[in-house]
Amino acid sequence: MIINNNICFIHIPKAGGSTIEHLLIQHENNLTNYIILLVIEFIYDIIKKYASVLHQIFSSNNKISILRNVNDYFVNNYHSTYLDYNKIHNNNNNNNTSIKYFSCVRHPQSRLVSLYTFLKLSINFGEFVIQLLDENNANIPKISYQEQSLFICDKYNKICIPYIKIENINNDWEKMCEYLNISKCENTINNSTIPCKNISNIHTINNTTNWKLYYDKYPHIINYVVDYYKNDFTNFKYDIYYP
Repeated sequence: MIINNNICFIHIPKAGGSTIEHLLIQHENNLTNYIILLVIEFIYDIIKKYASVLHQIFSSNNKISILRNVNDYFVNNYHSTYLDYNKIHNNNNNNNTSIKYFSCVRHPQSRLVSLYTFLKLSINFGEFVIQLLDENNANIPKISYQEQSLFICDKYNKICIPYIKIENINNDWEKMCEYLNISKCENTINNSTIPCKNISNIHTINNTTNWKLYYDKYPHIINYVVDYYKNDFTNFKYDIYYP
């Protein structure tokens, strides 16, 4: 997402990006661009709402390549990496130093649970993880679950831009606003809690994080997750959860 031609948000799938984009839209000064962003947000919200239905269609019918290609094209272009954006900006402008890039990341194990519950699958979480990470399940666009590091690192796995952690969004967002030279959104000025979009109601019970329950039930999959997301655990300094 580009705001005012000088802020570029790298939206990593299932890492709290919708919440950040909703906050950023309020800072777009160009009315036309503002309306376009609202329309895009509305369309994307609809697509996400019916993501589980689309996944079932993709999984059960091999004769819908056109629909699948449209979906994958949209997903890939909506979730461009830092290197993709930077290449475009370099080609369009010899001096892009005024553009401030940033992103939002999430605990890899929590993110995987979020994807699973988002798709509302009929298989259990253990089967989902093994199929997804061990066999590279072709029914889910790879970009939806690939390492977050690939979105904001260079080819040497070095982080290129600042980021916030969705788990610490209330504190990190305020600091990021200072970096971006924007004010906090109106509905958070008098409220320290930022309203999150597209949050699954199974991730919190009585304000207690419970994504760990999935790994408590299927501890044998943790090594798959740790191996696949090893760069994310290291780069973003997340502790691995073991039951």
